Amino acid sequence: MSREVVEKSAEIKVSIDRLTVVADYPSDRLDNDMRKWMSKPFVQDISDGIQVVDERNCYFDDFGNRHAPVAPEQVAFMHSPKFLRDKLRIDFNPNHGLDSEGGQWVLQLIAKLQNKHFSRCDIAFDIFNEPTAQDYQVYRFGTGKQIIMGPDGKMQTTYYGSMKSGQQIRQYNKKLEEQARHGKLVNVDSWWRVELQLRGNKIADYPSLVRKMLEEFYIPEYKSLKNPSQQAMVYSMMHEPTIYASGSENTRARWRKLLRETPKDNRLSVAMAKKFVEDFQRLEYELQSIMNRFDVVADEDDTINL
Repeated sequence: MSREVVEKSAEIKVSIDRLTVVADYPSDRLDNDMRKWMSKPFVQDISDGIQVVDERNCYFDDFGNRHAPVAPEQVAFMHSPKFLRDKLRIDFNPNHGLDSEGGQWVLQLIAKLQNKHFSRCDIAFDIFNEPTAQDYQVYRFGTGKQIIMGPDGKMQTTYYGSMKSGQQIRQYNKKLEEQARHGKLVNVDSWWRVELQLRGNKIADYPSLVRKMLEEFYIPEYKSLKNPSQQAMVYSMMHEPTIYASGSENTRARWRKLLRETPKDNRLSVAMAKKFVEDFQRLEYELQSIMNRFDVVADEDDTINL
């Protein structure tokens, strides 16, 4: 008897993925305290700071070894920004890992900090059962792009923009990540995640910021162009951007103009922006609740840059 394959319905969910809090902390004391914190089992040295991790949900094989190359879930990242003296910056996910031993320690630390300022919020869009999500890209000239390929040669993670600039967009295959971390299949046809970094001192501005960022997230419909050479130009910008980068300034300007004039498939990005507006009241309430819980205020000196 043949079994009918039921196609799952597409769905978009939006959530607060990460928050950044900056607080007063004397630099001379912070260096000493960070060395003490490193003795805790859930604290690790990383890059120019430390991270707090949660290993409870990692997949372990039959020999008790963590399933490589999946790392423990990062609960928080802490460091002293080079451009800010006597400050401690904490990035943390308010929805995951805070009930762990390390997470509880992070919450206690935040509660004790003085003059806390909320400066950044990362919003995550989870896109289920919509395979075209992997074909969407951010087309913003002058913005760097880093692509990480999977073992099958397909795009697994893409970073748009610099992490240090606070303007980064991250797009990755969440289904593969979840399966690798937990060692079991995820019952969805596809699951892609798009994360946007939002900076600014007015939460009410976030819907317009999200719309602006998503305007550049689309699929160029190059096949609709009648000229084969123009199709090839747009295709190369989509799949081989090094060809565009090697051209003269006049050539690059002509190609940019062509891309702007090429019809776009932006149905997914429009749906994402609409979903954010629909859920904004809930997200705003969640964000305000977190800020009120730790007596955190919006950073009035922060500048909105996109």
